[in-house]
Amino acid sequence: MGLGTVDIVLLVLSVVASAAIGIYYGVVGRRSTPLEYLLGSRSMKPLPLAMSMMVGTVSAITIMGNAGEMYAYGTQLWIMDVGMLLGLVIIAKIFIPIMYPLKMVSLYKYVEDRFESRWLRQATVLLQLLGGYTFIGFLLFPPSIALMVFTGLPIIYNIIIIGITCTLYSAFGGVKAVVYTDVLQSLVMVAGVLAIVIQGSMAHGGLDNIIDIAYHKGRIELFNVSLDPYQRHSFWLCIVYGFFFTMGTYGVNQSQTQRYFSTGSVHQAQWILYYAAVGMVILRGLIHLSGLVMFVHFEHCDPLTASKVPADPSQVAVLYVIQELTKFPGLAGLFVAAVYAAVLSSVSTQLNSMTALLWEDFLKTMNVFKTWSDVKIGSLQKVIVLATGVLGIVLGLAVSQMGWSFLRTVLAINGALSGPLIGLFLVAVYLPWVNNKGASSGFGVALVFSVILAVGQVTMPKAPYLPLSRDGCPDVGATTNTTTATLVTTTATTALLTNTTFDTTTLAPTLPAPSPPVGEGLFGLSYCLNPLWGSLLCIVISIIVTAITGCNTPEDVDEHLIAPSSWRLFQRSLSQQIIEFLRTKILRRKPHPSPTVNSQPSVTDPLNSS
Repeated sequence: MGLGTVDIVLLVLSVVASAAIGIYYGVVGRRSTPLEYLLGSRSMKPLPLAMSMMVGTVSAITIMGNAGEMYAYGTQLWIMDVGMLLGLVIIAKIFIPIMYPLKMVSLYKYVEDRFESRWLRQATVLLQLLGGYTFIGFLLFPPSIALMVFTGLPIIYNIIIIGITCTLYSAFGGVKAVVYTDVLQSLVMVAGVLAIVIQGSMAHGGLDNIIDIAYHKGRIELFNVSLDPYQRHSFWLCIVYGFFFTMGTYGVNQSQTQRYFSTGSVHQAQWILYYAAVGMVILRGLIHLSGLVMFVHFEHCDPLTASKVPADPSQVAVLYVIQELTKFPGLAGLFVAAVYAAVLSSVSTQLNSMTALLWEDFLKTMNVFKTWSDVKIGSLQKVIVLATGVLGIVLGLAVSQMGWSFLRTVLAINGALSGPLIGLFLVAVYLPWVNNKGASSGFGVALVFSVILAVGQVTMPKAPYLPLSRDGCPDVGATTNTTTATLVTTTATTALLTNTTFDTTTLAPTLPAPSPPVGEGLFGLSYCLNPLWGSLLCIVISIIVTAITGCNTPEDVDEHLIAPSSWRLFQRSLSQQIIEFLRTKILRRKPHPSPTVNSQPSVTDPLNSS
C-alpha cells in the first residue's frame, strides 16, 4: 500500500509551507545586512531558536536510526539523554558566558584570539566545512530510500527535490527563514512520530502493555552498569557518549552555536539551551517509544532476519508505516512529512552555518570584498548558500551510488572528529598555561588518531541483534493476500532492504557475526568512547608540548577568554598555589586573599582621590 490522497496532501502542504516561509523572509529581507542575514541582527527570540536547535540535530537518520536501535538492541542508548542534559548545562554555564560577549559570527574566531594563531583557526574551520559538506550528502541519502517506498519516486528525484527546496528557502530568507521553518518542521516531526506511538499503543493494548512486552522480551535495559569498555552500550558508556555528543554538537559546532549567537544577551542564549533540552528529551523519547511499538508489532515475525544478510534496523520504521499507518488516511502522510521535515531542517542548518564560516573565516579578509556594501555582501552570501546546496545535492547523489557501508564509514569518521575539537576548546577555556604550539600539536595528533580509530572500528563485525523471532510468520503455502498483508514485498520495499527478499518460511534468525571478544585491541573498544579518547589525547599532548616549549604567563592571555576559576589559578605562581594547597587542604587554615592582577584603583586610592 502506498500514500493515499490525504497523505499526499499533508506531505505537499508541509513542503509548500516550508518554501513559503523562505519566500516571505526573502522578500522582507531582500536588502538585509550580513549580520541580519546570518544572525538575525542578534535580536531573535529564544523559543524559536531553541526549536530550531532541537530539530537541527534530530535528522531523518535519527528518527529511523534511533527507532531501529530500540528495536534491535534495546533501550540502553536512551540513557544517552542524561549525558546530553549534563553537557547542555556545562555549555550554558561555562561556554556561553565566555563566547557570547565576544560578539562573534564564526565560533572559531575564539581559537585565533585565544592562541593567536590564524592557521589553527582556519584548520578548525576547514575541518567543519569538510564535515558539513559531506554530512549534507549523507543526510539526503537514507531518507530518500524510505521516501522512494512511499512516493514511488526514484532516489535521485527525492534527493534533488529535498535539496532544492531547503537550498532555496535557506538562500533567500537567511537565518530567519531557517529558524521559523524549523519551528514548523518541529511540529510536523512530533506529529509524525506521535502517530506511530498512538496508533501502535491502541493496536497493542496500550503503552503500558507495549513496555511490559518489551521488558519480558529483553528490550528494556537502562542500568547496565558494567565498566567493560568493549561492550557496545552500557549506562556509563551512554552517559559519556551523550555528554561528548552534546559538547561536539552544541558547544564547538558552528551550526548550533550560531543559534545562540542570534539572540540578544547571555541570559537569553542560556535559555535557548534550556528550552532545547526539554524539546529534545520529548522528541527523542517519542522516537525511542516508536521503536518499542515496532518491536511489539513484529514480535513474532521479524523482517530484519528474513534473508541471509540481515537488513539495517533503521529500515524497520518504513516497513511498519507501510503495513500499519497506511490503513488510516493521513497517518502515513504525517510520518513521511516528518521525514521530509527532518531532512529539510538538518540540511538548511548546515547551509546557513557553512555560509557563515566561508564568509567570516576566508572571504571577509580578502581585499576585493573590503569595499563592498552590506547589501552587495548579503547577495554574495545568498550565492554561497545556493552553491553549497548544489554541492550537497551532488554529494547526496554520489553517496546514493556507494551504498550503506560507505555511509556508515563516513558517519563514524565524522563522529570521531568531534573529540579533538572538544579537546582544543577545553584546553583553550580551562588551561591558560597552554601555548599555541601545544594546542596545535595536541589537536593534530588527536585528529589523526581519531580518524584511524573510526576507520578501524568500521571494519569490525557488527554487534549481534537481541533475539528476534520469525515463529509467527505465515507458511509458504499461505495465500498471496495473507502473505502480502503481513510482509510487504513490493519492488520498492525490496530495494529498501538492500536487494534482499523475504523468506516466509519459519526459520531460526540469521544474526550478524558476533562482536569481537573482550580485550581484542583498540578497535574493539565501544564507539561511545571515541570522542573521549580524542579529547583526552588533545589535552595530554597539549600539556606535554607546552611544558617543553614554555608556558604562557598572564600577560600572554586575555582574561575574558578563560574560565574564571582557571584564571584565578593562573594569576598565581606555581609556588603560591602549592603553599595555598598545603594551608587549606593539609593545615585546614583559611586561604590568604589572592592578589588581583591588572585591577583598577579603588575609589579610596590616594592617587585617585582628588
